Amino acid sequence: MSSSATAHRIPSTTSTSSGSLDLPHVPLSEGSKGSEVQRLQAVLIRLKYLGGRADGDFGPKTKEALARFQRDWRQTPDGAYGPETRTALQKALTPVHKPAVVSRPSPNSEPRNGVDIDAIILHHTGTNRISVDLATLRSRGSRRVSSHYLIAPTGTVYQLVPDSRAAWHAGVSSLHGVTQPSVNARSIGIEITNDGTGLTPFTEAQYLALERLVPYLARTYKVPKENIVGHRDVAPDRKTDPADNFEWERVRRAVDAVL
Repeated sequence: MSSSATAHRIPSTTSTSSGSLDLPHVPLSEGSKGSEVQRLQAVLIRLKYLGGRADGDFGPKTKEALARFQRDWRQTPDGAYGPETRTALQKALTPVHKPAVVSRPSPNSEPRNGVDIDAIILHHTGTNRISVDLATLRSRGSRRVSSHYLIAPTGTVYQLVPDSRAAWHAGVSSLHGVTQPSVNARSIGIEITNDGTGLTPFTEAQYLALERLVPYLARTYKVPKENIVGHRDVAPDRKTDPADNFEWERVRRAVDAVL
């Protein structure tokens, strides 16, 4: 399809990401030529899906680069540029940053043995005391547990286990009914200091930390939105965390902005 002024324009979205102005507003496909193609290629180069230079010629290499992007973003990999792909590219251009973390290593972890990370599991700790939670998640006792991250009421994010290793946070569990690989092997676990009664509010600082950490992890590891869940979702007969007063919508909105 031509990128001429007479082509149907793709509706703009409300995104205000720094890269959104670089994206064409007209549909494009193999055979298209011109400055709009050049702009699309520049974005694909910026996102490291396309090598070389932006020459304005939508050929097989540009089509394959766009198809690879679409596969990564769980779209139909047809290699054509339209509204859905434009929205995904806008989100891909939205920067995500890992919040500052305080390292408090836990001995309770094991290798992932080649299993890819494709889930994020949220928990509450069952106490309101960060000192108790840090001690529990780093204990070498008979009931050894851990998580990758622990978020204090102040919003401080502690990293206990490297993302590259499996933490012991999910126990006997399944993700959408699948037990192998184990949830521990395939997930990142985030504990939030809260007694879990449903009466103690999760703090604003904790939500702000989650609104940075969860999108960062989801983008970094290409975690599907449906795999960002609570412990109660992977162990419904045993667990109720995070508590009923946890505002999932805040986390969902932050993830939706970048995925």
